[in-house]
Amino acid sequence: MEESNYWQRLNRKRLSRRALLSASGTVAIGGAAAFVVGCGGGSDDSSPDGSSTPRPSRSVGAPVSGGTITQGRAVTVLGVDPHLDLTGLDIDTLLYPYMYGWQPGAETAIFNNLAESLEMPEVTEFIFNIRPGVLNSPVGPAAGEEITSEDCKQSFIRRGTALTAPDKRFPQKIAGSADPNLLAPKLLTPDPYTFRFSMAEPFVPGVREMANPTWGIVSAKVLETRRGQGLSQVAFGAGPYMLEEFKGNERVVLKKNPNYFIEGRPYLDGITYVVITENASLQSAFENKQHDVNGSILLKPKFDEYSENEDFVTSSAPSLFYPVIHLNMRRAPFDDIKVRHAINIAVDRDQITNLVFGGEGNYNGPIQWPQAKWALPQDELRAFYKRDLTAAKQLMDSAGYGDGFDVSLKTPRLTGVSFINDIARIIQTNLREININVQIDEVELGSYIVSTLLPGNFDMTFFPNLPYDEPDRPLAFYHSLGVTGAGNWTGYNNQDLDDLIEAQSREFDEPKRQEIVNQAQRLILEEHGPQLTLVGGYQYSAHWNYVHYPYELGEDPSGNPFGVDTWTEEEA
Repeated sequence: MEESNYWQRLNRKRLSRRALLSASGTVAIGGAAAFVVGCGGGSDDSSPDGSSTPRPSRSVGAPVSGGTITQGRAVTVLGVDPHLDLTGLDIDTLLYPYMYGWQPGAETAIFNNLAESLEMPEVTEFIFNIRPGVLNSPVGPAAGEEITSEDCKQSFIRRGTALTAPDKRFPQKIAGSADPNLLAPKLLTPDPYTFRFSMAEPFVPGVREMANPTWGIVSAKVLETRRGQGLSQVAFGAGPYMLEEFKGNERVVLKKNPNYFIEGRPYLDGITYVVITENASLQSAFENKQHDVNGSILLKPKFDEYSENEDFVTSSAPSLFYPVIHLNMRRAPFDDIKVRHAINIAVDRDQITNLVFGGEGNYNGPIQWPQAKWALPQDELRAFYKRDLTAAKQLMDSAGYGDGFDVSLKTPRLTGVSFINDIARIIQTNLREININVQIDEVELGSYIVSTLLPGNFDMTFFPNLPYDEPDRPLAFYHSLGVTGAGNWTGYNNQDLDDLIEAQSREFDEPKRQEIVNQAQRLILEEHGPQLTLVGGYQYSAHWNYVHYPYELGEDPSGNPFGVDTWTEEEA
């Protein structure tokens, strides 16, 4: 098979560290931290590929070691187990090593972590060469021990079979089955520094998937010792930092790992995350210098204010975080396409943009608008989603629901993330105009994930899907098997769509894949569900100017893993 440019970028054979440094690209991977971004208006400073564009306030000198920083956080951290928890993924990336990093704009693996290189003789074959000398931190069951291929194997097994893992399709491609017992025999460890496996069939997103923050590598000894106890509130890893204190609803304290494999890194002695779920208080703590890095939801006016202040460094970027209404198509009336259609054109997406995103944002299709290469054109989406109450009422009448109905709209309770409730209120108001009486039911986040979302225990639910920079994951939510391989939580089933989703995941030729992805999205639009996508804005960040990240140094990023090159001029 002739390799396309897309696959060539993914499948770099033995990419050297020198090449990585010249190409640059430190990628800040985060998962549930996205709950605290993605709200606000736009900025002309944003890069075309959606990367963050900082506004340095002044020139800075060479990095220095030492000191600590405090970062605000609007969302409680339920746990820091990279394979099981979804609310602490941004912290997990600092506690554990990963096979490699990822540069989204270039769609390139960055071999700056555990794997020194990846060889792929065939598109289904993966051979990782593990970096010698990556040691666990000096605490815990595997204190000071080297990470080897066996640790990679056991972590892949645990990640691939975990109940709450967000996507099990890649490990199922390796196993050749959804049977979790078939995964382990396919993961091979011929020596301590070689880890290899072959997929049963091609899966284009596979290389990207392993840089996801849910794929942390944990020592096999740690996993065995903690069996039955878990790793949600403890951490024993080989990442740049160690977990010193965990009080997920108050603070999470990290300290420097003296065993970290990159000499002289991390620069910081520690990082403290302070949880304040009331946005105004969180913002005030930042402005009063109690926090070095802002953790509050920044709206456009406040972001502009910070940007004009030389004491702060700000950045903005289009947000991949996207709010979605999910309809349970197993239950009436959402099994009726007329009702789904009526809801779709009754929701006022422009009102959401204006009231929640500061007047600047774009329509999302099944794939978010910042994924410009894969998203449907804005003019097409705006025409399709154009609000039309007259047509919506006619559809409701035709479906036999002219007098409306009552429905519960379940949402996760995130008191520090006001835009979720703001959008839910707009949905409630909009649907009242077509006689749908929506009662908003806020559910505690942990219970929402385990007891509401995953088992499909809802009629309607609204929450922002986590951000993804690859088209496969957003599409997989519509597959009859979902992202777990055991079924989706909305009860939607369309064999034609399943075929398209599977076809794009096997297609390495980029133009051909784009064509299939667009065909799948247009089929989804015509179904008016089970997900009704809304609009997305921009994400904003700010920190005090004595805190420095690699991109502020005026030179190419080092290519080191996320978090290790952050430094501060302030003494501890």
